[in-house]
Amino acid sequence: MTRLRPAALAVLIPLAAGCFTVDGVLRGDGSGTVELTYPPGKHATIDSETARFTSPHVKVLSVEPQPGGARIRAEFDDVTRLSTAEGFRMVTVVRRRRGPREALKLVIRNREPQPFTDRGEPWPRIALTLPGRVVAATSNAEIAGDRVTWKLPIAAYIARPRTAVSVRWVSAR
Repeated sequence: MTRLRPAALAVLIPLAAGCFTVDGVLRGDGSGTVELTYPPGKHATIDSETARFTSPHVKVLSVEPQPGGARIRAEFDDVTRLSTAEGFRMVTVVRRRRGPREALKLVIRNREPQPFTDRGEPWPRIALTLPGRVVAATSNAEIAGDRVTWKLPIAAYIARPRTAVSVRWVSAR
């Protein structure tokens, strides 16, 4: 089996501290795609990561080694069932609709919160393209039309048991 080869220790340490990036696309029916770049476990393989991120609602399209980590590309049939895959189990997604207005809340659980001092490490980033114009998002979000991006302060993310972000948009029906 092909192993995901970690990069130099200097690159791996910030990643192990919690750095990840998510780029997702949500369609109007609740399905979509997600690309996750993250630090896999020490003995992870392409096969083991494919299995870990697969469920009846999530299909892995590819797993690729990256400097200091890995990149998973997957598609899902219902964003609220993303956590049915073991690799996404730490994320709870709630979606609400009221006519053309919709909202999405993501809660990311940290099993081992610990004190952490930000020394300039890369911050976790979540970016979503939604099926309509974004009208509001949690205060630290950058909004551009139908896209929202959060950069999570790494020290707060690692020190808290939960981090939540939310967004509201108007469907483009």
